[in-house]
Amino acid sequence: MAAATAHADTATFTEATTPTAQVQESKQEQAAEQPNLADQGNYAHLDRQSVNDQGQLNVDGWHASNGSIDRPYHYIIALDPATNREIARQNVTDQAVARPDIQRSFNVAGAGRSGFNVNFDLKDQLANLSSVQIISRYSADQAGNVNNFDYWFAPIVINRSNIGNLDRAVVKNDELEVAGWHATNLAADKPYHYVILLDRTTGKEVGRQLIQQMVARPDITRAFPGIYRAGQSGFLAQFKIAGLNFHHQLQIVDRYSKAADGNTDNIDYWFTPFTSTDYVNAGYLDAYNLADRKKITVSGWHANDISQFESNHFLILFDNTAKRQVAVTRATTVARPDIANIYHNLKTARQSGFSGSFDLGDAQLIGGHSYSVVSRYSTSDQDNGGGGQCTDYWFTLPTLNQRAFNIESQEMTKAGLKVSGWMVSDYSAGRPYTYLILLNDGKEIGRQAVTLTARPDVGKVYAHTYGSAVSGFSTLIKLVNPAVANGKLSLVLRFSADQYGNVNDDDQFTVSHDTNQSGFDKVSVDPYNNTMYVSGWHASNAVADKPYQYLIFLGNNGRELYRQRVLDINRSRPDIAKYAGYLLNSSTSGYQLGFDLPDNMRHQWVTVIHRFTDDINGNGHAVDAYSNSFFVNSGAILQRDAAGRIIGAINNAEVICQNPELPTGCEMTAVTMMLRYAGVNINKFQVANETPRSSNGNYGFVGNPYSVTGWWVFPTGIAPVVQRHLGTSQVMTGASLAAIQDKLNIGHLVVVWMANMNGFVNHAITLTGYNANGFFYNNPWTGRKEAMSYGEFYGHWNADAQRALSY
Repeated sequence: MAAATAHADTATFTEATTPTAQVQESKQEQAAEQPNLADQGNYAHLDRQSVNDQGQLNVDGWHASNGSIDRPYHYIIALDPATNREIARQNVTDQAVARPDIQRSFNVAGAGRSGFNVNFDLKDQLANLSSVQIISRYSADQAGNVNNFDYWFAPIVINRSNIGNLDRAVVKNDELEVAGWHATNLAADKPYHYVILLDRTTGKEVGRQLIQQMVARPDITRAFPGIYRAGQSGFLAQFKIAGLNFHHQLQIVDRYSKAADGNTDNIDYWFTPFTSTDYVNAGYLDAYNLADRKKITVSGWHANDISQFESNHFLILFDNTAKRQVAVTRATTVARPDIANIYHNLKTARQSGFSGSFDLGDAQLIGGHSYSVVSRYSTSDQDNGGGGQCTDYWFTLPTLNQRAFNIESQEMTKAGLKVSGWMVSDYSAGRPYTYLILLNDGKEIGRQAVTLTARPDVGKVYAHTYGSAVSGFSTLIKLVNPAVANGKLSLVLRFSADQYGNVNDDDQFTVSHDTNQSGFDKVSVDPYNNTMYVSGWHASNAVADKPYQYLIFLGNNGRELYRQRVLDINRSRPDIAKYAGYLLNSSTSGYQLGFDLPDNMRHQWVTVIHRFTDDINGNGHAVDAYSNSFFVNSGAILQRDAAGRIIGAINNAEVICQNPELPTGCEMTAVTMMLRYAGVNINKFQVANETPRSSNGNYGFVGNPYSVTGWWVFPTGIAPVVQRHLGTSQVMTGASLAAIQDKLNIGHLVVVWMANMNGFVNHAITLTGYNANGFFYNNPWTGRKEAMSYGEFYGHWNADAQRALSY
């Protein structure tokens, strides 16, 4: 029956043995104990070899050979192959390591106990060793020197690299702190460890520190296991920053030395300089705000890798004009990934943003001065950082010379002028008293001290102007009588250093306004009903005692043509109140009047006066407002029958004769009479010169109207002249009698072309009226007012293609 036996790391299975099997196993064991003496091989191998950070060389291997017969002493020898000098030896005779694996592979003497594991302390030798060669020796000599049998293993290379890293260099508590590590077997015999600070720009040593307590670095041992004291290769050193210049190229040298002063028999590691002579110094002021009278806020970025050492960040407000510091504050660091994206090589760019607020306190800005915001990185945390090493970036602000105001509303009342708005000035710093002063024709008639109120809307728009967030006012400037404001009215907006507003002032002036203003919104004539309508507004500060209103019409010669009292008055005009609230009655300044048009105003140039007066008849003490002159283009004087139907019309248009200047210019002269009656200030020569010339009368005059050899122009050829002056024209060729009469009814004259009249094949006249019998007209050839029957009219008109022109 089979049985299983388990061992430490193998499992073997054996059958139940018979006497024959037991005999065979016995013979095999006897064979193993009896080496094959014919085997002349020398077998060996180093399974493992390593140097630890304590300078211990560990070798683990085996050596088996029949050469060990009669050589009972086993030595492991460490040799420096460069000098062929023995470093150390160990007798491992009594520490033989069982190697059944070797016994199975090599049936030579002692193979089953051919293993060895030894340690050599090389720390005093490592500095000068490039390699170590291990010799396994079997010897007949107890000291291992005579009658030997050796195996020379391949040399073990000793790590002679010199490695290190400067992990950080920062400023703390007015000291430069450096930390890193330096590991090398070359320093195994050098007990003194120094960290040296060099200024490469000047070529001078500026500091050194003896490292008396190494810093544990198990990470270095794991990375470089063959280096003596790698686990204790760390260092931490501090240097006083006084005398250091971080704008120079500073470099750390880590030194192991045999000499106590660190000056002879050294092994050095030169780290890359941790400062530069060409730092990028870049910045931008994104925003600044002067709107608050008590503080100034700023934000932006300042990127410079020297800030790694100048770790205190200050913001300074500096008066460039006075050359003095106004205020200082600590900067708040703001992340700026956008700057890091632009300045890839600046380590500090991502944290280069800043914001800060200057508390002005008792400090005052001065209008007209130039100021800068200084971003300062410094090694000192005292005052403004100027006592240490520092790096500045200057942001120059615009000169403080801005002013602005807005009058948002004004209302003249019987008590005075109500006014509201806002006012700002860079010159208001140091001028805490605010006044509004009312001027009439440049002379003061009232003033009021005001306390400015919060206006965040103004502060947002005028963020760069001092005190803009507190700039609002709403007050009443008292007047004994608003009538004193009867000239050019203006306001002075004053910041003053004097509580009474009279000394050391900063003034802004509004535009001056007339205190008697008006507008004639609509002046229209209904030519069918011969009525006139006038509407508008009139506002003045001198009308409180003038209750009557009149419209007075003056002719072109200045003589009064007509007047009428206006009863529809004091109409609401919020638009005028908004525009001219400083006028007493602006909100109720509207009026309107409609009336029958007097005959003496028809087709006249007229000027209208709107009058406030204390006289019921429109005289007395008055305040007048004048319109521009305008032409009353009214309808005709109409004749009506008993039923009120229109049966005739008369337009008393002036007659203009074409002779002697325009012997063939009847059309131009006729059109001139029509235009002048419509209110156009023009003469026959202007019309003649403006009329196009053409070989076709439909497009212009044929020939020369100043010559007897001239011919004619038809309606379409001269209509552009009418269009240019009246803005409209109407070719009425072929029009009905009623259509022509309708034009005459509303005061629009009609030019008609007549054949075979006054000895001309073609002639033009201006129709001015009609009655039951026929037309009245102005004849440019005779220069007279004339008439003809409807029969005569149609005889001449029909023969000339019924051509006609009006507007």
